[in-house]
Amino acid sequence: MTDVPGTPPVVPSQADPRAEKHYPPIVECLGIDDMVLTYSSEHWIDPWHENGVQYWDVGMHVKEDVGPGTRFGSIRICVADTYRVANIVDSFDNLSSDLHRIGKTLYDPKTGDLRDDLQDRLALHGKTTIVDEVTIDRRLRGHGLGVYLTGMALDYLSHDAGVIALFPGPLERDDNTPYEQACANLARAWSRIGFEPYNDGTWILDPGMTTLDSALRRERDRLQHHRWNMTFRAEEHGPWTGSMISAITMAKSAPHPLVSPSA
Repeated sequence: MTDVPGTPPVVPSQADPRAEKHYPPIVECLGIDDMVLTYSSEHWIDPWHENGVQYWDVGMHVKEDVGPGTRFGSIRICVADTYRVANIVDSFDNLSSDLHRIGKTLYDPKTGDLRDDLQDRLALHGKTTIVDEVTIDRRLRGHGLGVYLTGMALDYLSHDAGVIALFPGPLERDDNTPYEQACANLARAWSRIGFEPYNDGTWILDPGMTTLDSALRRERDRLQHHRWNMTFRAEEHGPWTGSMISAITMAKSAPHPLVSPSA
């Protein structure tokens, strides 16, 4: 090896000690009881930032001994409170076109009140909870895991909610699947936890009924014996060392053997 001219050779004692560390991959066989949801939200004290919508960022994590570990997905949930603003539809319009589409479906754009037919349909009246976005590692898709974990988050946040809503549209376009078909596939997935079509592509769920609770029990029973083999590799970020999921396979019987460090 030839040193770059003008650059002093690296003395072993001066080398970064982290460069000498070796972190072999770790393989674990995990199920739904090995997953943790975390919740975070911002509360603006400045009254000018009060738009009647509270955002919740829900993280999907692998459970570690000390708490939440590697993150493999996220859920963004909006809680709308009509008592905090004059017109909630206007608030949605200022946030995003997707939220505005759902907002004007649920509320009268002129008055900002929940539509009469929807009020008559609900068991209880209260805040409106909207599932704005759900993302999950594509290697974990196809089993209903993201829908189940979103349902768990909704159950946790649905206190004082009059209706839960979402628009079942894909975040990523698949060239092999027409958009309408992708929406229909997602709608069927969300129906597993009790969502029903309402109007203009918006689906709703009534948290005042036992629908969500019963659906979550069924989904838990269905997923209880699902296992995923996850391979974790260490990553260094400055002075801190974290981990990433480098491989995921569906476990059929026993976990796959530990991969070699050079793999």
